[in-house]
Amino acid sequence: MKVHLELEIEPEELRRLVGLPDMQPIWDSVQKRITEGDTEMVQQIAKTAFTEGMKTLDMTTRLLKTVSGLATKRDSESKTQTKAKPSTRKTPAKRRASSAKTSD
Repeated sequence: MKVHLELEIEPEELRRLVGLPDMQPIWDSVQKRITEGDTEMVQQIAKTAFTEGMKTLDMTTRLLKTVSGLATKRDSESKTQTKAKPSTRKTPAKRRASSAKTSD
C-alpha cells in the first residue's frame, strides 16, 4: 500500500502537531543574556559545546579506525584465500599395481 499525504501547515503548527515543546522563550532568554554581556554563561556554553564536540570527534575517529581496520582485515583475508585456494582441476588417481598374481 502506498499513501501520499500533502500538508500545507506552518512550522509552528507542525511543532505542535508532533508534540515538540516551544523552545522560543528559552532562546529569547539566552539571546538577551548574551546581548547583556553575561560572559559567564557564554563561557559555560562554549565549554560545554567544545567538550561535547571533542567527545563526538573522538567517537567518530574511533569508529573510522574500526571500520578501516575491518576493511583492511577483510582485504588481506580475501587475498590470502585467493592465493591459498586449491586448484579446481581434478587429477586422475594413480592406479596401484596389484601384487596378487593371477594363475592361468
